[in-house]
Amino acid sequence: MIVCPRCNKENQDHYKFCLGCGSELPRDAVQAPRDFAERTPPAGTPRSQLSDPSQVGKERSGTAVPDVSAKKQIELASTQAGRSAEEAEIKESKHEVQTSEVEKTCPKCGSLVPADFKFCGTCGHSMDQSPAASRVSAEKPSAPVSYSEPVRSPAAQSMPAAARVAGSTAQIGATRGKLILINPDGSEGLSFPLGPGKTTVGRDAGGPFAGDMYLSPVHATFAFRDAILYVSDENSLNGVFIKIDRNSPTPLVHGAIFRIGQEILLYEEIGPVQEVDGVEIMGSPNPGFIGRLSTMIGRDAIGEAFTIPPDGMHLGRERGDVTFPEDGYVSGLHCRIYKKDDTVFLTDVGSSNGTFLRVIGEQQLRNGELVLIGQQLFNVRY
Repeated sequence: MIVCPRCNKENQDHYKFCLGCGSELPRDAVQAPRDFAERTPPAGTPRSQLSDPSQVGKERSGTAVPDVSAKKQIELASTQAGRSAEEAEIKESKHEVQTSEVEKTCPKCGSLVPADFKFCGTCGHSMDQSPAASRVSAEKPSAPVSYSEPVRSPAAQSMPAAARVAGSTAQIGATRGKLILINPDGSEGLSFPLGPGKTTVGRDAGGPFAGDMYLSPVHATFAFRDAILYVSDENSLNGVFIKIDRNSPTPLVHGAIFRIGQEILLYEEIGPVQEVDGVEIMGSPNPGFIGRLSTMIGRDAIGEAFTIPPDGMHLGRERGDVTFPEDGYVSGLHCRIYKKDDTVFLTDVGSSNGTFLRVIGEQQLRNGELVLIGQQLFNVRY
């Protein structure tokens, strides 16, 4: 090793400049390596010297350090272990207290709600009406709830979801069908059981409906009669829609509402010219238009309106008589409206996301039919 005469840093023998200060190292002589430990005598170290307590704590260089006996080391280690266990216990208890103060369980839907919230963010239930159980911290998350089977948990979840729905007559374990949620990628998600009587769904029903803010608290009712399933709209704000078959003409009646992508459209017939006391009301004559198509922008409000020519019209995002270029859920060419004989038909021409007709009153459902409720699509199975 070569010691730098300027900064006293040790450098390798073949270095020409110091790694510490950059000064040129002397090349006339190479310093011999220093021993940092005593060499073992040829005859070995006496056993008595190894067991001598006075030798404990001494470095081989001969420098003595404070003597700590083996007994003291054991006592010190046990004391530190006790302190560590006590600190860990205190931290764990503080964590449990903090966790219980952070979130509470909604007594209606079972969702976790921050302690300072007055209402449940899932179902809107007031957290001040009844005491909510504090959340107990757990190392492992609980298994996901499947709404296709009875949910057994304290209080509100002591029976299946269908039996907890308002107006449902389903008994525990008694189901006639189910609604299967279709995920955005087309796979099947959660399922919701349908009882043998009436099952009312909506945001208050919990399960896959709880987080959809486009659903009314009581939205629709499913009922079995003579082994046939029917659905009826409970005067909901956004309605219940059923997907029509591709390339299959579906009759349109006056006041029918259908949906393509995010567009809600209203069909209305153009009636005959009205007369008052034998006098016709002024206005442009009807050249043979089939009807009028209007965009719905509210419950009782309409936006743009389009007349349907005698030979019909096409709707789409890129092509057609009426286009919706900003709606990415509408296909390039989506559907067609036309008149044959005395009936007006709506036909889906092979769109990607489908065309949905709103339920008016009560309507029969086939097994495997797709129902759009709020912003969620369900497959009906029974």
